[in-house]
Amino acid sequence: MPSITRRRLLGGSLALAAGGYGTYRLHRGAAAATFDAWTPAPGTWPLRRYDPANTAHNPHATPPRERPTLREFTTLSTSARRPSYSPLVGPDYVVVYGSGLAAYARDDGSAARTVAAATPRAGFGPDGHLHTVSLESDTDSAPTAVVGYEAADLRERYRVPLDADNPRGLTVGTDEVYLGTEQGTLHGVDADGGRRWRVDGTMPALVDNRLYAAGAPLDGTVAYAERTGCDRSLRPGPRRAWSAGPVSGFVHAPAVADGRLVVGTYAEGGGVVAAVDAISGDPLWEPRPLGVDVATPAVVGTHGYVATGTDDRRAGLVAALDLRTGESEWRDETEWHALTPAVGGDTLVVAGEAREGGEVVGGVVRAYDRAGGERLWTHRFETPGVGGLALVGGRVLVAAGSSVYELR
Repeated sequence: MPSITRRRLLGGSLALAAGGYGTYRLHRGAAAATFDAWTPAPGTWPLRRYDPANTAHNPHATPPRERPTLREFTTLSTSARRPSYSPLVGPDYVVVYGSGLAAYARDDGSAARTVAAATPRAGFGPDGHLHTVSLESDTDSAPTAVVGYEAADLRERYRVPLDADNPRGLTVGTDEVYLGTEQGTLHGVDADGGRRWRVDGTMPALVDNRLYAAGAPLDGTVAYAERTGCDRSLRPGPRRAWSAGPVSGFVHAPAVADGRLVVGTYAEGGGVVAAVDAISGDPLWEPRPLGVDVATPAVVGTHGYVATGTDDRRAGLVAALDLRTGESEWRDETEWHALTPAVGGDTLVVAGEAREGGEVVGGVVRAYDRAGGERLWTHRFETPGVGGLALVGGRVLVAAGSSVYELR
């Protein structure tokens, strides 16, 4: 069974080994990096996993527990080979991104405006402005820019070109946008001043004035802290607080809550879910192999709710974990690939894909009682390409094919 090993950066000896991290930091850092997180306003789902900490838990949402009615919220104005991702819900607008970028009025679903640009990542900030990753073409290796918009009319507010490709993870802080790439470089961008810096990492999370990143080359999961006082002027760049060894597979976004960092991974030989102490980086338990593609759990206190693809992603597993021990509290095997967990109130909602002969033929959304794992309802879509979920009030919004649907 793979295990997490921790490598502390004590003094300069480790950091300077083989021309190491200390030199890299001095060359590429920024003295004023700030890690201010924020709490989403009630009635919103502003980021793909709800908040900058990636918990996928909206404490204000109350998803339906009886079989819901289905309504088409809007027909998407964009279509291409790149699928649509999770709908993002701001104070006044719903945004869908992927092959393009489109904003809709959240009261009636009427189109506000569209932008014909490949947009693999997007998120609202605390002020309601939209921040995106834009590609010059519909390929991951295309030139990349971080672009900000007014949500009302998608009027461009700023554009910061980056020497980066294959964007993976995005989160939005109070003053900065954090973008990780497949190559293991994490970019920090000051949306107002255009200041930029780079450190190691692929999938970021932000909480309690600390920036976390999974997928750093060699060091796996890392944590960065602000520099303060004299240290800010003497040492450029965010200070690395700790680094933990890599986990097996390609990482999903880490979730941080209640002093724990949890991450899921994808690997052909089997992904895992793993957890470390968010303050020290110490492993909390041996990584748990749960399937081929193990989504990072939705986190509520000491409980994690994970969706997994098993049997070459033709089937799946939904499980609740005790994050103090990594042990399962309940499990439900599915005949479809479970992809995306999200929690609102006492309800867990999971989206997934149904496959036949290796091809995706439809989508599934299922609700569970999160305490005992009882299945509450299941809705199937004949259209493939179900994206992530947004739980807002008593509604479940889901992108499926060329539409956004509302279950309530």
